[in-house]
Order: sequence, then structure tokens, then C-alpha cells
Amino acid sequence: MKPLFQMMALACAVALSACGDNAQTAPNAATAPAPAAGKVYKVVSESVKPPLITYVEGKPTGFEYDVLQAIAAKQGIVFEYQTVPMREHLLATIQQGKADVAIGAITITDDRKQQVDFSDPILNYTTAVLVTKDLAGAKSFAELRGKRVASRKGTIYEQMALNELADEKGDNIRYYDTAWLQVKSVLNGMEEIVLGDSHILEYYVQQHGKDNVAFVQGMTFPQDNYGFAVKKGDTELQKQLNDGLAAIKADGTYGKIYQTYWHKK
Repeated sequence: MKPLFQMMALACAVALSACGDNAQTAPNAATAPAPAAGKVYKVVSESVKPPLITYVEGKPTGFEYDVLQAIAAKQGIVFEYQTVPMREHLLATIQQGKADVAIGAITITDDRKQQVDFSDPILNYTTAVLVTKDLAGAKSFAELRGKRVASRKGTIYEQMALNELADEKGDNIRYYDTAWLQVKSVLNGMEEIVLGDSHILEYYVQQHGKDNVAFVQGMTFPQDNYGFAVKKGDTELQKQLNDGLAAIKADGTYGKIYQTYWHKK
């Protein structure tokens, strides 16, 4: 009996030893740095910037969100989303290392390239002039000067409106809190003109009707590009974004996402 007892004790000791090894390796595996293919990145944006990014019941949606998620699927990475209260905080959040990617209608400019790095362009756009239909034949800002303008503070379009469309007192420039409220004011005839990003204005017109408004066709503006912003020198993430973007353009995913929002490519 004694030898049998010793054998059983030895077997139990081996089993417990094996269980102990498993118990130690499991936490290490869970807490170990994720492999590059499964790395988690933090994404920051405003909470309301439709149709590019907006939150519905606490969940992000929109064109840039869909593009970023498609990139994540291609590259085997994960994005977690958070918001900032003010647009001015976006790039600062990246610079301070509190997030890895900033999204939401961020135009690629030389000045911003001094602060952050950018992905390849994700969407190009031009300035659009949305007006009540009676003004659609305008060929210059001079023909529109003095008309009622729906503007928004802190945007490049506010300055454009003040420089090109304001009357002597500037009383014709009215301010609204969001792009949608600007467009709505022209749709219902309260205002006559809104200046903005072509994609955003086109989206709202598609969603809410175009019977009373039109885009001025006789004026042209240079093309600009939106990109995803990353911390200066983060070439690894920049490459992940660029490679994924190229892949979803090549396989048609990007085009399908685009058509979801603007119905054309």
C-alpha cells in the first residue's frame, strides 16, 4: 500500500505542478503586448460631424468610421473610439499621446503637417456654394454680396463669407451652431446662401430635399483633401492606414462605402 500511496502522491504532485504552470501562463498571455497584427489604436473625433463621423446612441457611425473599420479588417488591427468636446482639441490629443488617430473632416495642410503626420488622402472635396434657386445663376461672389448668409464661427468659410459676401455692416452674415442648421436655414428660406464642404452640403441636400435650393455652378474652387492624422513620426501606424486604404480602394470596398453616403463615385 505504501508504494501505491507514494505513486498516487507523485501523480498528484505532477498534476498540480502542471496546473500551476497553466495558471501562470494564462495571465501572461492575456497581459502580454498584443502582436502587431492585433494592435489596438485609440481614435478621437468630434461627436457630431455627419456624414463623416457622428455618434448615434453612443456608437460611432459615418463615412470615415466605415473607411477606418474597413482598413482595420484588412490590416488585422483594432480601433477604439472616443470624442473630444471641441474641434480644437483633436490634434492636441494626438500630439499629447492621448490618442493615436484623429478623424472627422481634417483637411491636410502644410501648417498641420508641422504638428502631425497624415495618411494618404481619404476624401477630396472643394468649396461649394449652396443657394436658393433664384441665385443659382451667379458667376461670382460679387453677384451674391449682401445676400443673407448662414455661417458658422471658427471655420474657413466664416472668413470667406466676411471677405466676399458681407455688406457694409456685415449684418447679412448670420451664425449657426452646426452645418445642418446652416443648410436647414437655406432650405426653409430663412437664409439665402451657405458656404461649405461640397460633400457635407451634398449629403444634407440628398437627405432633406433640393426643391428650393441649388449649387452655384459658375464658380470654381481648388481641391482639398481630408486625411487621418497620426502622431508625428508614427510611421508604423501611418503605413497601416495607407496600406489598408490602398487595399480597400483596390477591391472596391471604398467605392461601396462612398456610394452609401453620396450615391456616386
